[in-house]
Amino acid sequence: MTNLEIARQLRNVAAAYQILDENRFKIIAYEKAADSIEHLTSEAKDLWDDKKLERIPGIGPAISGHLDELFRTGHVRHWESVLKKVPEAVFPLLSVPGIGPKKAYKLVSELKLKRAKTAIKDLEKAAKIGTIEPIEGFGKRSQDVIYEGIGTFKRGAIKENRMPLPIADSIAAQVMGYLKKNKNAVRVDALGSLRRQVSTIGDIDITVATNKPKDVVDYFLKYPHQKLVEQGPSGATLLLTNGRQVDLRVQKPQSYGAMLQYFTGGKNHNIKLREFALDKGLSLSEHGIKTVKTGKMKEVSTEEAFYKELGLSYIPPELREDKGEIEASRSGNLPELVQIPDIKGDLHVHSDYNLEPSHDLGVDSVADLFTKAKELGYEYIGFADHNPSIAKHSENQIVQIMKRRKAYYEQHKSSRVHYVLLCEVDILPDGKLALPKEAFSYVDAVIVSIHSAFNQNRKTVTDRIIRALENHPKVRIFGHPTGRLLVGREGVDADWEKVFAVCKKRDIALEINAHPNRLDLPDSLIFDAVKYGLKFCINTDTHEISGMDYMRYGVSVARRGWAKKSDIVNTLGYNNFKEWLL
Repeated sequence: MTNLEIARQLRNVAAAYQILDENRFKIIAYEKAADSIEHLTSEAKDLWDDKKLERIPGIGPAISGHLDELFRTGHVRHWESVLKKVPEAVFPLLSVPGIGPKKAYKLVSELKLKRAKTAIKDLEKAAKIGTIEPIEGFGKRSQDVIYEGIGTFKRGAIKENRMPLPIADSIAAQVMGYLKKNKNAVRVDALGSLRRQVSTIGDIDITVATNKPKDVVDYFLKYPHQKLVEQGPSGATLLLTNGRQVDLRVQKPQSYGAMLQYFTGGKNHNIKLREFALDKGLSLSEHGIKTVKTGKMKEVSTEEAFYKELGLSYIPPELREDKGEIEASRSGNLPELVQIPDIKGDLHVHSDYNLEPSHDLGVDSVADLFTKAKELGYEYIGFADHNPSIAKHSENQIVQIMKRRKAYYEQHKSSRVHYVLLCEVDILPDGKLALPKEAFSYVDAVIVSIHSAFNQNRKTVTDRIIRALENHPKVRIFGHPTGRLLVGREGVDADWEKVFAVCKKRDIALEINAHPNRLDLPDSLIFDAVKYGLKFCINTDTHEISGMDYMRYGVSVARRGWAKKSDIVNTLGYNNFKEWLL
């Protein structure tokens, strides 16, 4: 069960509690748990497998116990008993913008909607023929809003429809570029999960520093959109033509640092920071830092000044998740996080050289990839084409293919960028590698990756990985370790402590795969692996040349996992990297 599915179940229980007039603290607890799980960057089930459910912020003992039952049995008896008290047609309506639990319940009751599968369709029909308007508390305006909301839902513009980080980045960049053209926009920034570079994003939040807020808001309203959701003196919300929602907040420059801080941090970071401030007699808001005793407000123009006023060193946005960053800041022990300019090479690049591989070829020539690496300022590039298909070739044929491949790359080497001859080798279901021993003579090293049998049980997949990592001295990088796809597949269920122990013993680097569909290793596992003292290699796994620009997303994931430059092997200069590799 995915995080999104779990979050939806928790929200349904919270909605049922609202309809049943349950204790409001129960409702808040379920909503908070849903938010926490929806925003996790690793799967809740993986944390349960590792007995680390307590790491999920906002999950108390009761809900933790229910999640344990869910993962063990596939259902939760308590949740089922609560949900049975509410008509099933209520819950699909909660996905329609503007319809809350009690409104959904009234609509279902008054319109006698029976089936969950057709509830939204039936409600749309009722809005069309005007049978919502006569219901007490609704009227024509409410009917029109509901009809518009259903249209929005059908276009996919719902909060649960989270988007991969690069898509959100692209949309935000276009809106921010537009806002920067306004002469009254002093500074423009992303906020929230986008600024923290979380792997999937809901709505896009943007802020502008300005001395003329009305002018900036009016200018924002001229951006192409399908609907104005909300407007006020301090901002506005638009539903764009692509179905995505963008929230704008404006703030005067002298208080801009407070605005940035207030709307960037994860909920639990902000709660902890406010508790920390209250102990000092201070109250925090988007306007500044107020002394509780005197009521005097201190405005701060930068986040650095904001944290300094609290006696803390600056905490980078990626770390604001309540993982000990406030304590580390207070004691001067925050890590100096890796940055994009630190990266000296990309070691997982697929070219168009046809070695009749097990998976897709790259689409670009070796020469073009060398040129791109030079443009990016890299000292070296690693060609890591997939191994030749073992289903279509004998071992001897594979050895000969790898021999010809080595000769090909030798003929096409560049004088401007060094290259490392790698191969991405499949870890087979039994842990063997899809490359004969003799073929290892024709590579500098290999990246080993799982590309099949993702549903093996924990012991089997752990043994499989360990066998692969111990297979040959030239196994130097473990590629996209969990095998997850952010929008389509959970990662493998491995005992990561055992895997980490083998990587530590053999000095094997864990890949942080920067491809936006992967972002794998997830930041939560990077955080654990950093404490374990492991090394990482940030790669793009690109099959076409523009994918090499994804490196920044891998760096963002590394930063969220508290990784420093010294933790990343491809921050080493070429000679030092080759010394580590070989």
